[in-house]
Amino acid sequence: MDDQKYRGASGNITETFSDVLDSLILSKRITKDYFLSLPEQQQGELKQKALKLASEKLKPLMEQNDSLRALQNCIDANNTKMLIEITKKHGWLTASGLECKEKFKTVLIFRHAPKKYWNEVRAIIEKERTAKRLTGYEYYVIDNHLKGRPPLTKKPSDFVDK
Repeated sequence: MDDQKYRGASGNITETFSDVLDSLILSKRITKDYFLSLPEQQQGELKQKALKLASEKLKPLMEQNDSLRALQNCIDANNTKMLIEITKKHGWLTASGLECKEKFKTVLIFRHAPKKYWNEVRAIIEKERTAKRLTGYEYYVIDNHLKGRPPLTKKPSDFVDK
């Protein structure tokens, strides 16, 4: 379903962090060995700066490009429409329920549902929760999206049925 196709970052945070840290060390005109001999607090300050710069550099692909955002929005709409139809017909889908060896998280599709589908998604998750086919955590994550994504305050481990 390509749900994450354009959401990924444009690079690897570990590699980018290392590259940025190396650049910062060079900009200070010090060697890597000298850097490693500095007190932890001084190393930490430079590492924090490197992490911040690396994170800014690795924004999700679709945040960097309007065309990719439009493509991802189209994928999200199609996936949402398809999952609504399937769920209405068969109930909430899980890998185990389909005896599928491929791991997937159906919840992510409704987590990215466009606003125009929110009423329909709300009705579905309420029905599936009542039928006990939707876990507490899945309900929480989708419900959070339908409420405009306020900060999540719970983790999967906070739910008995995850």
